[in-house]
Amino acid sequence: MSRNKNRRQETVKEKPVELGFIEEIDELWRLSSAYFSSKFGGSPSWLDLKDLPKPSEIKCGSCDGPTKFLLQIYAPLESEETFHRSIFLFVCPKPHCCVEKNSNKNWVAFRSQLKRQNEFYSSEPPPEDDSLADIIPEKFGTKLCRICGAQGPLSCGGCHKVNYCGKEHQTLDWKEGHKGECTDADFNPTHENQRKGYFYKESEIVIDKEVIPKAKSKAKSEKQRLEEYEKFVSEGQLGTLSDVSNADLQEAASYKSDKAFNKFRKRVQYQPDQILRYDRGGDPLWVSADKTMEKSDIPPCPLCEGPRVFEFQVMPQLLNHVGQDGVEGSLDWGTVVVYTCEKSCNSGPSYKPEFVWQQDFKEVDV
Repeated sequence: MSRNKNRRQETVKEKPVELGFIEEIDELWRLSSAYFSSKFGGSPSWLDLKDLPKPSEIKCGSCDGPTKFLLQIYAPLESEETFHRSIFLFVCPKPHCCVEKNSNKNWVAFRSQLKRQNEFYSSEPPPEDDSLADIIPEKFGTKLCRICGAQGPLSCGGCHKVNYCGKEHQTLDWKEGHKGECTDADFNPTHENQRKGYFYKESEIVIDKEVIPKAKSKAKSEKQRLEEYEKFVSEGQLGTLSDVSNADLQEAASYKSDKAFNKFRKRVQYQPDQILRYDRGGDPLWVSADKTMEKSDIPPCPLCEGPRVFEFQVMPQLLNHVGQDGVEGSLDWGTVVVYTCEKSCNSGPSYKPEFVWQQDFKEVDV
């Protein structure tokens, strides 16, 4: 993962899970490609600057329209092939594409990786200034969509100065002002001329270790409460034992009815503003026992045919940052889980498709 900042005070750690937190910064150049950051919003800070995914590969599986960049994480591994490694996540926020629960049709993820010696970046760490902010795809002849920052093979038929991923974003740009720009002989678009209003507000994702405070020895765990409850039920003694309070039994019963959600709630409460959990090869923190992914449910890597493993999950707290796309239940989730090739293979294209699963909160009858 990316560099740690402002590490929080650690007590007793249950498991080495890394958490992501949103942090707004003024120096947005720090989020550009050559600085290898994890970030939310803005346009993608592509890793490989030439062989970008084709627009057809980033389309929504529900409406067949373009998806919207959500976030990327910088997650290098200890091998020559994965010295630089980033995972990119896209979503289609259109209301009719968000209706289906516990699905993945409107999600797309890619993994990209580079050796330390590559044609885009120095083998040395980037400097603490903006001198590398101009290392962008356009510098390597790659045209980008003015709206979304994806590959833009389609150019404006009038001025031939701006590019798009497809007709939908070309039409949107025309309405947003290109109609007037197109006939202006002095119009000279740059990378900064992207339609910023389309993106989520660009912010850094700061990585920190998860902290699990040590429980007090006298406090009963949820597991203990559940075991007591089941013992009382099996022996027909529920309500007859004076040494167990009604509150204890009620809490244990609640734990039994929604064990996964209770685990989720208890774990998240220590750092409630976390928007991401990273634990490559570990297990997701499910929001419900329903619609989870077993190993047999996860499709293998389509490139090397090897298994995929859990890498990270997006938490519901990120919905606080998606603006209008989260209004009236359009974009919504319990958690979004990303699985990647266990070997992080280097087969196939530069941007390798990975598997995403959206799990929603269980609906409870009131």
